Amino acid sequence: MLSLAQQDTTVGGVPYEKLETRAATEAAVRGRVLGDEPQWGSWRLLSGFSFGEHAQGELARTLAPEAELPRLGHGGAGPDLSATYTGKQDFTVRWRELGAIANRRVDLHVHEEDYLQDNVLCYLWTTVTVREDRLLPITTGSDDGMRFWMNGELLVDIDVGRGLDSAAHALTLELKAGVNHVFVKVSEGAGGWDFQINSRVPLPPRVEAELSYRLDQDFPSSPLARHWQTLTYPIPADELIEVGGLAFLSDGRPLVATRRGDVFVINGAYGEPPLDAHFVRFAAGLHEPLGLAARRDADGEAVYTVQRGELTRLMDLDGDDRADLYETFCDDWGVSGNYHEFAFGPKFDRAGNAWVTLNVGFCGALGKSVVPWRGWAVKISPDGQLTPVCDGVRSPNGIGMWTDGEMFYLDNQGDYIATNRLSHLSPGSWHGHPAGLRWREGLAGFSEKPERQPAAVWFPYRKMGQSTADLCLDDTGGAFGPFTDQFLVGDQMNATVMRAWLEEVEGHYQGGCAPFLSGFQSGVNRMAFAPDGSLIVGMTDRGWGSVGNKTHGVQRVVFTGGQPFDLARVLARPTGFVLEFTAAVDADAATDPGSYSVGSHTYEYHAEYGAPEDGHSTHEVLAATLLDERRVELSVAGLRAGFVHSVDATGVPSSAGSSPLHGKAWYTLINIPGAGPRQWLSPAAEPSEQHD
Repeated sequence: MLSLAQQDTTVGGVPYEKLETRAATEAAVRGRVLGDEPQWGSWRLLSGFSFGEHAQGELARTLAPEAELPRLGHGGAGPDLSATYTGKQDFTVRWRELGAIANRRVDLHVHEEDYLQDNVLCYLWTTVTVREDRLLPITTGSDDGMRFWMNGELLVDIDVGRGLDSAAHALTLELKAGVNHVFVKVSEGAGGWDFQINSRVPLPPRVEAELSYRLDQDFPSSPLARHWQTLTYPIPADELIEVGGLAFLSDGRPLVATRRGDVFVINGAYGEPPLDAHFVRFAAGLHEPLGLAARRDADGEAVYTVQRGELTRLMDLDGDDRADLYETFCDDWGVSGNYHEFAFGPKFDRAGNAWVTLNVGFCGALGKSVVPWRGWAVKISPDGQLTPVCDGVRSPNGIGMWTDGEMFYLDNQGDYIATNRLSHLSPGSWHGHPAGLRWREGLAGFSEKPERQPAAVWFPYRKMGQSTADLCLDDTGGAFGPFTDQFLVGDQMNATVMRAWLEEVEGHYQGGCAPFLSGFQSGVNRMAFAPDGSLIVGMTDRGWGSVGNKTHGVQRVVFTGGQPFDLARVLARPTGFVLEFTAAVDADAATDPGSYSVGSHTYEYHAEYGAPEDGHSTHEVLAATLLDERRVELSVAGLRAGFVHSVDATGVPSSAGSSPLHGKAWYTLINIPGAGPRQWLSPAAEPSEQHD
């Protein structure tokens, strides 16, 4: 812990004083450490122009707003913000203010019109003011193509379809004293449409971690922050800790695998704040490891990680915190060289099997399985033998074991996957993506025309994340708060952690999800509970983008105590739902049906990327009965099997008068209790054939 004198007076050796706002306090410290910083103006957006195909050079075609470029030189007047333009399908395009958007992902889908979602382009503009000439290193990226001008000079010109990588272009801006202009053109073919510019001058890592700690203490970001504190590890300035895996050695020290192929041990990981944490390289030269596990084998402590083409076993044979043994434990799946052929895991089950999930490749819009077991979940026995378990997975970035020992996985929205979902890895099951069906031929125990297994939990898109990543069971027995025996679910795009829970109803696992933690510095990709019950969170924004203000990092979340009040779980009943809260509720509000709202929707199963919510309905809450001080049973009209049901209990305060931290949940009601199994079945398209 920091000494009282340090806490009262300094951060990083410079005076620290709590001012009126967090922003003002942070700016004062940064100014003392870095001196005068460039002043960025408010960003403006001009969106709604038509865009053709990347291969036709459409992005380079000059449109009317580019007539403003002569006004965008150093010291220029800037664009005419009152001007209007004719856009796609005669849409009237006007400038709109975005505000401060630097150092985070910006979703450029700002219009509601369907025809302005795809095959469109936009412009962004802002100013950068400095007192004297200086150089400013930045990184920037876009989804899709981009042209980037600085003071009228074209610095980036790339016309491709791609996902957001905020570090795709590293530039050094030559700023002149006074006002400088940044002008950007971004295209959109289909799918995501994003822009990010990282312009924040970094503080020394230790100073930044200390400042973050002080600011969080003086300016809690939300009521949630009164119960869970996030601590930031200082990352070595010369390392990119894009986290692909987390585990713990037997002595409790965290292990971190990075997408760049390294594994680090974190010494000094449990300081509050962890200013003296030190990353020590344990292994190197791996091929994008996207999982990590440590366990005691017969010959000593071993570390397992999944590279693209194999499950690798690492051992430190001489106790110097450096792996001496790199052993191929299993490599019985294929790699074709496709960029998207990620491999995730391992997660070990109670029998000692290592579970691995294998991403399909992509050639165009649809996922492909051109080499064995892509689009499958497999398990590897303690003697290294691979067993195919089930298929139909697409981008399965997350594996976890439920309280009863059953294994589950997360999948990401895309072709044949309507939105992000949690599903049971039951032997022989097919989860809907047809790419891997080809490997069923002649495989004992596997039907070549399987029935599609429904999800256990659907995560409504944007409301509950956009790119799920990792499953972590809270088995801390309360050390991390009131959500023991629930899954924590990371989200890479939104830099959040959600909650999910399960129950078995009429022979099928189903359950719900709810918001939980937010505000992480980058996309949440891996989570693991430390021996002390704190949560280590590993982050990256590469490949998918993130709303966080960093490209990578490691943070630790500590439960600080108290009794947070929220909706803990929603469970299905024959005529409605039971709502469980974390603390006693106000009895009058809890028994008033008007305190709740319930809705439902479903998703269409198709080959297109994702699916919108469909078949919306609202449901009358007929009665609300208090079962005990923390549980309420709702009688709900017209429950629909196979539909996601939203439950809003924000109108129910605690008996002490506190509002719920979130108060909302979504329950995937595959089967209604007591109505028999397989209620979700409805006429559905047969699985599409595999196309190579």
